[in-house]
Amino acid sequence: MWPAALLSWLATLRLARQLPRASRHQVLWLGGAGGLIWLVALMRDTPYAPIQALTINQALLMMFAGVSFLSMATPAQPAGERPRNGSLWGTLFGVHLFGAVINLSALFLFADRMQRDGTLSRRQAMVLGRAFPAAAAWSPFFVAMGVALTYAPGLDFTELLPWGAASAVLLLGLVALDTLRVPGPFVGYPLNASALVLPGVLAVTVMAMHEWRPTMSIPLIISIVSPIAALLLAPRHERDARLRQQIDHGLARLVPQFALFLAAGVLSSGLSALLASFPAGLSLPFVNYGHWQAWLSLGGIVTAAFIGIHPLVSVTTLAPLLTTLDPDPTLLGMVFLMGWALGTGSSPLSGSNLVLCTRYGVNARDMLGWNLPYAVLGWLGCGLIFAAHAQWG
Repeated sequence: MWPAALLSWLATLRLARQLPRASRHQVLWLGGAGGLIWLVALMRDTPYAPIQALTINQALLMMFAGVSFLSMATPAQPAGERPRNGSLWGTLFGVHLFGAVINLSALFLFADRMQRDGTLSRRQAMVLGRAFPAAAAWSPFFVAMGVALTYAPGLDFTELLPWGAASAVLLLGLVALDTLRVPGPFVGYPLNASALVLPGVLAVTVMAMHEWRPTMSIPLIISIVSPIAALLLAPRHERDARLRQQIDHGLARLVPQFALFLAAGVLSSGLSALLASFPAGLSLPFVNYGHWQAWLSLGGIVTAAFIGIHPLVSVTTLAPLLTTLDPDPTLLGMVFLMGWALGTGSSPLSGSNLVLCTRYGVNARDMLGWNLPYAVLGWLGCGLIFAAHAQWG
């Protein structure tokens, strides 16, 4: 793994000057804390090799780079087509399904088409800001799934998928109910059947390859399939230009995410190394990790998201502690994915919601007021999913 790690670190350092100030500070804090923890762990003769600090998140970076090519496959606007408005339901499911595949590009695609005079209404911001991140609960193309598969040892994607899909349906239902009670018109995105070809083709391909080669990890399959599918499904007359744009500029724009994942890997591996240096382990407030503990952990991840702590940081910090309790991998994966979906969907400080606030004139303080009830109800609703898993999982 070390050649890939070397290239990842060199590429990130080469582009470090492009990091926004906030990202730079966050990366330095995470990496610095991880380095200090590693120093203590090495002084305690940890059995872990320091190379793990550099290689632990390589599969996630590979997946992130591969998925970024899917932005090439966004449908082109036909020349001379008259603009039309879409429905609330079409927009809700459209941004969710499209976002499940092309991630943040879907948010720009929908928001740019729906905005009026550079702004989004409250109802539009609620639908886009919540329905898009809800896909993190189940989508194999969200980096959240790669994180869950990395930090929940033994997790099987096919076993997790029904529970993640149930979580997404629950969150989408809450978004719809909350949006319908807000008065005013809704200008949505005009979704058509052809727009669903990309998510459908990719989902079937990934599941078929996983069934054909079970030993291949989901992140590896996605990293192989995504660039090929993007080339095949990109509009023919724009294919060369989009590929050039992706190679020249699209990959370089990933540097904030690369830096965050590399720094989080140093922190997480340092915690694991430190824990391994204690033969008896650390004493936690509980000795078993069941559904009640999972529900409380989810609440902690969502609360941390509201104060600006990215779910990735919460997951990579909690994982080394919780895995010492030998938890059910599916249950742990549910916690990580629900926390990502609900935390990024409700916090005004998440990357996707910050995009809506800064680019489309949505007030962050207003968004905080709109999303707090959604976060609480989402947390309670996810508790029902945990209860169902305890009964039938």
